[in-house]
Amino acid sequence: MTREAQPVGREHQIVVQMHGEPGSGKSTLARTLASCLGAIVLDKDVIKAALLRSGIAESAAAPGAYEVYFAQARSLAGLGHSLVLDNPIYWPTVEERWLEVAKIGASPQILIECVCSDRAALAQRLATRDAVESQPRVPLDLRRHPGSCATRYEPRLTLETTRPLPELVEDTLAYIEQIVRDTAAAR
Repeated sequence: MTREAQPVGREHQIVVQMHGEPGSGKSTLARTLASCLGAIVLDKDVIKAALLRSGIAESAAAPGAYEVYFAQARSLAGLGHSLVLDNPIYWPTVEERWLEVAKIGASPQILIECVCSDRAALAQRLATRDAVESQPRVPLDLRRHPGSCATRYEPRLTLETTRPLPELVEDTLAYIEQIVRDTAAAR
């Protein structure tokens, strides 16, 4: 990290919601951000994969994973931990729950969207990544997921993840610092 100032996540409790389709780079960015911010990463796929390995059917594992995920997020936020929430928000209830966790943590609402507009690169990432059982190997098709839709939440920082990771981290940290400053000034 090239920034000389103390990271904002170590000064203020923050909750960062990552967003983006599978293979967009959100988990890679989430892990790096958490390290820079002194935050905990909660990855929904880790929970869902464990449920699948325990024999729970896909139809129950997905909603079950979100229940566990947000229960853990609420608990950690209530204990004062900064969080990076690593899950897509393609369902209105997921967006509502993230906002609830941010409120518990007295955090500004910080949404970071990762996109990979190079569809060939996205397909390559999905096909070659070291994935857990719950992670797809093909691009997302929201038509196959009843009730899903792209989030319209604003403001958000949208990052093209074909750019180098250090640039993405620098841009994201600057965005988070600005949101925290703006929120503090408004209070």
